Formats: sequence, C-alpha cells, structure tokens
Amino acid sequence: MTKVQETKAGNQVDLIWDGWLNNLKTVQNFQEDVQQKALQAFSYQKELLDFSVKTLSTFEEESKKITKDWNEKVQSTVKQNNLNQGEQVSEWLNNIQDITERVQLLSWNPSHAILDLFIESQNQVESAMKKALDSQQKDRTENFKKIEELTVQMKATHKGIVNPTKA
Repeated sequence: MTKVQETKAGNQVDLIWDGWLNNLKTVQNFQEDVQQKALQAFSYQKELLDFSVKTLSTFEEESKKITKDWNEKVQSTVKQNNLNQGEQVSEWLNNIQDITERVQLLSWNPSHAILDLFIESQNQVESAMKKALDSQQKDRTENFKKIEELTVQMKATHKGIVNPTKA
C-alpha cells in the first residue's frame, strides 16, 4: 500500500470513529437539554404555586378587610342614629363577626392545606428528580470517558487492520 493510500485509509478510519463519537456527544447534549427542560418545568410549577398562595392570601386579606369595614360601618350607623338597642346591636354584630371569621377559616384552611400539600409534593418530586438527574449525569460522564478511551483503541485497531504493515 502506498503512503497516500495509507494516509487516506487512516483518515477514513478517523472519520468513521470521530463521527460515531460526535453522534454520541450529540445524544449526550440532547439528554442534558431534556434535563434542563425538566428542571425548568419545576421552576414554572413553583412560580404557579407561589402565585396561587399569594392570590389566596390576597383574597383572604381582602375578605377580612371587607368584613371589618362592614362591621365598623354598621356600628357607626347605629351610634349615629342613637338607637336604643345599640348594645344589643353591637353584641349581634360581634356574634356575626365571630361567625364570619369561623366561616372564613373553614373556607380558607382547606385551600391553604391543599396548596401546602402541592408545594411539599412538588418539592419532594423535584428533589428526587434532581438526585436522579445528577446520578445520570455522573454515570454519563464516566461512561463517556470510557467510550472515548475505547474509541482511541478501536481507531488504532482498525488502522492496524486497514494497514497491517504499520501494525
């Protein structure tokens, strides 16, 4: 085999194995992109849950404020009109406010509990996912190093087969 043919055969062997290795790198990069997308999904979910908690808290605060304002206006009206039953009305309003607060607690507590459950579940799933992804990344990195070493050996072996005089 001439020197040009030997060089050409060696380059072809390099192209074959380098192409194969680059395809593996592409697959590995794709897997890393998928991992990043999965982590982004958790980030979006976390933002949605935070927004839901904030919205629920805002509704709760507004509801309490409206109830308090209503109670104050009614008491003010009773005082302005000098109603003889002012004490009875005040007691009645206090009872209504107490009932309203209890109803609000019964209304808001389940929503808070569900959101807390979602947040806790999401955090646990995210933590487990991160551990799994980290483990996969570590395994892929180790395996890819071994594949690169094997590729160098395979190139040398393949070149030895293509050009036995150089072996």
